[in-house]
Amino acid sequence: MGAGDGSIPVKGRQSIARSRMNRVLLTGGSGRLGRYVHTALVAQGFDVRNFDKAGCGSDVDQIQADILNRESLQSAMADRDIVIHLAALDAAVSATEQAFFEINVQGTWNVLEAAEKTDVQRVVLCSSVAALGIGDDILPDYLPIDENHPCRPRQAYGLSKQVAETVGQCFARRGNLEVVCLRPAFIVFPDLVIATAQTVARQDGIEWSCDLPKHSNALNEPLTATRSFIAPDDAADGFVAAVRADLSESWRLYFAVAPWSMSPLPTLERAQTMGIPASAVQDPDRYRADPNASMFSTTQAERELGWHARLTFESLLAGALKGHNA
Repeated sequence: MGAGDGSIPVKGRQSIARSRMNRVLLTGGSGRLGRYVHTALVAQGFDVRNFDKAGCGSDVDQIQADILNRESLQSAMADRDIVIHLAALDAAVSATEQAFFEINVQGTWNVLEAAEKTDVQRVVLCSSVAALGIGDDILPDYLPIDENHPCRPRQAYGLSKQVAETVGQCFARRGNLEVVCLRPAFIVFPDLVIATAQTVARQDGIEWSCDLPKHSNALNEPLTATRSFIAPDDAADGFVAAVRADLSESWRLYFAVAPWSMSPLPTLERAQTMGIPASAVQDPDRYRADPNASMFSTTQAERELGWHARLTFESLLAGALKGHNA
């Protein structure tokens, strides 16, 4: 079975993992997540070219250009086998709804169009769990949430990610590209960990086993209703896994989410607070075995990509506090 809206078998050519291609174009490689992905790719022996409006050092193969510039994209992909597309407006950015839609949707179309024209074999897209539209007042249909859950975004950012996924599926359907789409949860970068922990403590009414500093950077976006998260290092490893995976279908969709909640509050207690009925919990044994298990299922990524997150929120918090007190 395929993920999301249905499977699209690979037609008439060898999968990337079997052909061992390693020349990658990374859009948005100068961004916060992009720097982690770039580092992870280089560490795994990939030949990486960065495509970004901002530079990231003179020792990096890079092209400084905008993803809305179709000619620059096509030129940058001329000798590439794989594209990882991260360049986009993030939810934490203050921007108009029009800007979110134009950059995130048109930019994705431009990347896929250029990839198809230059015989790139696989494109890995960065979407978001925001495509689902789940919030405190927009409840999931069931727990744990898997890749078949319907998308009902109400905000421009989540809508832009949902539409970009549809664009990716369209190009995969043509039979010239393999398209893999990852939906990361809230990425807890090092400078956000303490502020996130403070917000979790305040909103969930919990106390951490460690003392938090009284002052820290504020979060620029609301805390995720599901308390889902991913560490940037784990997210980067997920993109590497998506590049390496041997696919049987031209379109695949995966959650890139830690298998635990960021809150020490038991997940089903949080679900009750949100108003999710007990009847919506399809796998209660999962939450009995691990009360802190994520509201999202990571089974598909574990099974097909051989990837799973390793870093708990508690380990991220311990590292942030150690750095804060150093």
